[in-house]
Amino acid sequence: MNNKDVNLKERLKQALSSTIRVISNDLEEIENSEKDKGQNKSDNFEIDNLSSKKDFIKARAEADSAALKKKFSNGDIFKKNAPLNSSCKVLYSIAEKIRYESLGGKMLQGIKKNLEENYNQLINSKRKDQLNTKDDVPISEAFEIYMLKKFHNIKLNSLSNKMLGFWEKEFDQAIEKHTEFLKKNLEFQNEYSSKFSEILESMKIFSIRRK
Repeated sequence: MNNKDVNLKERLKQALSSTIRVISNDLEEIENSEKDKGQNKSDNFEIDNLSSKKDFIKARAEADSAALKKKFSNGDIFKKNAPLNSSCKVLYSIAEKIRYESLGGKMLQGIKKNLEENYNQLINSKRKDQLNTKDDVPISEAFEIYMLKKFHNIKLNSLSNKMLGFWEKEFDQAIEKHTEFLKKNLEFQNEYSSKFSEILESMKIFSIRRK
């Protein structure tokens, strides 16, 4: 790798790290990080692996998402409202991620664009050799697609539509009637997360797995 590439990657890394700090309004962390020779965990982007536009889109969106998590997601509230059923916790985390990213998209058009570009890229890159039954699609993967469709208005391709199709009925039965409440409470983490925890715990698929 020549010096030009090294300098470019370093500038990109600094830009992504600054994005997190600025969006999260953590000015004190900026001052501390300038004095600290170590790196904050949120600054550890895999810059050396950026070799294409797709890589850059992903890194930029991940930086925005990390910043939004710091700004809008309270760890204590997240833990307090987490579902007791361990099978629900992955979906609960996805729901929280969608919440704070939705808030960021409303706050800044640039953030919305970055996140949408990355999710569109993710949707279009999905590959499945065989999709014959529900067992071929992990529920967490289908749930993320469902949340992107409902809250980010991401347009699905034929494959992601097929993946979601195995699970969408169950998701709609549990979530659809609460969608308006959830969207109205995006800014209120406690109300949103407690409701989502309740929804997930009540889903029949998880009740069956507990038995």
